[in-house]
Amino acid sequence: MVTFSRRYLLITLAWLLTRGWVVILYGFPAAAAGWFGWAGAEWGVVGDVNYYRDSLDNLASEGVGSSLVEYPVPALLLLWVPHAAISLLGLAGDAYIVAVLVMAALTDLLFMALIVHGRRGDHPRFGVSGAEALWLVAVPALGATAYARFDLFPGIMVGLAVLYAARRPKVAAAFAALATGAKYWPILVIPALAASRRARKPVILTVAVTGTALAGISLVLGGWDRLMTPLGYQGERGLQIESIFATPAMVAWGHGAAGYTVDYTEWKAYDISGPSVGGLLLAATIASVVAAALVIVWWVLAWRRLPRGERAEHDEETIVWLVLATVAAFLVTNKVLSPQYLLWLLPAAAAGMALLRGRARRRLGIWSVVLVVATLLTHEIFPRMYGYMLTYDETGSPWITEVLAWRNGLLLLLFLYAAWRTTRLLTFSAAVPTTAAEKVAISGRRGRRRPEPSRS
Repeated sequence: MVTFSRRYLLITLAWLLTRGWVVILYGFPAAAAGWFGWAGAEWGVVGDVNYYRDSLDNLASEGVGSSLVEYPVPALLLLWVPHAAISLLGLAGDAYIVAVLVMAALTDLLFMALIVHGRRGDHPRFGVSGAEALWLVAVPALGATAYARFDLFPGIMVGLAVLYAARRPKVAAAFAALATGAKYWPILVIPALAASRRARKPVILTVAVTGTALAGISLVLGGWDRLMTPLGYQGERGLQIESIFATPAMVAWGHGAAGYTVDYTEWKAYDISGPSVGGLLLAATIASVVAAALVIVWWVLAWRRLPRGERAEHDEETIVWLVLATVAAFLVTNKVLSPQYLLWLLPAAAAGMALLRGRARRRLGIWSVVLVVATLLTHEIFPRMYGYMLTYDETGSPWITEVLAWRNGLLLLLFLYAAWRTTRLLTFSAAVPTTAAEKVAISGRRGRRRPEPSRS
């Protein structure tokens, strides 16, 4: 018990306090089985959860092929679990919102426990490591949105894939495959996990087996068209108001420029339209193509140049930054950027902090602090001041669109640094000997030292 008090009591209390604050923000209406009698300050974030519940209520009549079509079938199944639980208990209405909150909190707790378990013998002086501190502040920094959006689950699975990438590549691959089954964007991290020659075969085999199983379930339950609907759904969307490329138009709108409008669209999001939006959409498309080409170059360099595990610390740092840079590239060039997308980066950054040591961890720590600042600004945008982004107000709209510009500027800065660091590490890898002949040659050169001059 003494050992537990020294190592884990502080972090346990910190988790309970920070998550208690998130629960207070989340809140419950009086209708939630009569358990609580207040509505949280950010109760409006549960709109998506209500949408999940309504869709699952109609699942029997509409079928898998027409329900939650923007999500892959495994995601639908995961959201169905709390729905089935409250049905068995005879509950209804807002009980589903509570069930989703509980599922999110348990997932969050599991991730924190695994980060603590992965300390590798590192016992921080104050009982909380940098990785744990990052995750402790990350969730409340985003507010109730963190627990009210599905992205928490694939985001944490990607974080676990990073955490186990070097030590247990099969486990990491399984997490990445499950995350991809829940939402397609995590497929971007799989090539990074398979970059190291030592991990390549187990990662590819694990992803193939897990991916085939998930695809088979999707085909059986929803058919081929349902397997593809999430991709088509995203491709047809307009320029969402919080995206990087919408920033110039939103700042113009926020300062009263004529011709711009913000509308709620069929994709259940707010898009902007106006004089420059067509050009901004084209710019986003071009940027996406350029970013995709850059990411492919990184993957090729990683697969060709990462050593066979002789320099484990270098491998880990390279994989961490490759994952962060790849996901950030997709995030900043996307024409959609919802507040929960910060959960694509935060768990992976926390996992990276748990892996790295010394100067490498300090660099990632500084990057992560900037990411938390961007998350706090995101929280200010949604849900706190989101109304000023939807309906023009001569006082609130100029201010909140400037906050949006600062947030998006920080995200772009984070991507640029991650891209630079990834390129630097992969370029450095070229100098690392990867064949036996190269190692023998270098060892021989190091062995033939010049005679030291006489000191007599």
